[in-house]
Amino acid sequence: MKAVLPLLLAAAGLAQTGPEPDAPRPGAQGWETRAALVLGGSYGRTTAGEAYEDSLASAHTDPAREDLAFGGAELFGRMGRDWLGGRLEAAAVFHVHRHPGEPTESELEEMHAEWGRGAWKFRGGVFLAPLGLTNSLHPHAWTFANAPLFHGRFLGPDGLRAPGVQAVWEADPGRSLWTLALQRSAGDSAFSFRSPHEGEVYLGRLHDPSLGSGPLVTLRNERAYRLGEGASLASGLSVASGDNGTGGVTWIGAWDLEWRRESGPGRWLSVELEALCRDYGALAGQDDEGDPVPGDRLQDLAAALSFSAGLAPGWIAGLRAERAVPLDRGAYELAGRDAAREARSRLSPLLSWRPAEGLLLRLQYDHDRSPAFGTEDSAWLTVQWTLGRH
Repeated sequence: MKAVLPLLLAAAGLAQTGPEPDAPRPGAQGWETRAALVLGGSYGRTTAGEAYEDSLASAHTDPAREDLAFGGAELFGRMGRDWLGGRLEAAAVFHVHRHPGEPTESELEEMHAEWGRGAWKFRGGVFLAPLGLTNSLHPHAWTFANAPLFHGRFLGPDGLRAPGVQAVWEADPGRSLWTLALQRSAGDSAFSFRSPHEGEVYLGRLHDPSLGSGPLVTLRNERAYRLGEGASLASGLSVASGDNGTGGVTWIGAWDLEWRRESGPGRWLSVELEALCRDYGALAGQDDEGDPVPGDRLQDLAAALSFSAGLAPGWIAGLRAERAVPLDRGAYELAGRDAAREARSRLSPLLSWRPAEGLLLRLQYDHDRSPAFGTEDSAWLTVQWTLGRH
């Protein structure tokens, strides 16, 4: 924590709150800087009790503890300047998180440099893979208080991120965007790829990151359409491929679609769909007791459909319906169903309110159902406070 406090204090010093325009802050040698600190907390009740975090939560940022809990802190820093006829920017995201009774966890989530000129942008460093819509956003930008089911099932509790390089081409300004990323396919945050899974059994077998060597390759295309006055449609198609910790190959495809209509200040309606499908080629291996496990080709599907509406300036109501299912059963499941692949659904109504600039209150109810745990009900009140702009 000694390294954390100076960073938090530095962010607070750079941060500016209030309705002023989102303008960069001039720095030394022509650099322009921005910084923001996002603090979160929650109060909740769940019938799952302490088992919620291990069996129901999808991301480490999800509210998962009953009563008052610290939701974490995210520190954003960005600096940029004109360079070689384009724009050079460097960004970093630092996260601090703590569960009651456990030591504080801190990590550098993102750190990358980006240079853009004309229709092209190039990035290098540690960054979120451009797979789907949710994974490309930080948790504080999500409409709902927790991550969708597919996040934890396919992308892992930290999301899919890794060191690498990325190129973005704006093929048709404002209408079509192509993104290609090459990233390291190993590590804890490469959940469906060469992740060691902390040495525990996953999909019926132990995983070894050294069994693969290739990069994680992600390709994404985004398209935008205007549907008349106040209405728009945006769609995205993504595919990611890379070796996994069994020596096999994983493919994940993602499709996201959003329709939005503006009807006045603070009044709008949005419908969003995001679906992910995973094909996991698991080669033969062994379980934690040293017994052999046959090879499997495991396929899973998950989707989230959400409706949200701006009722008035600062007020948003939403409803999200989700479903995650296995498309087949692995040979290792003959001895018993795998809870990590068992069918699961969730229904989540939401009401959020921004009483002041930088302050967000969310009240969300979750109804979870699965043969793995039965039926669980949870209610969360979350608070998010943002200092500064990024």
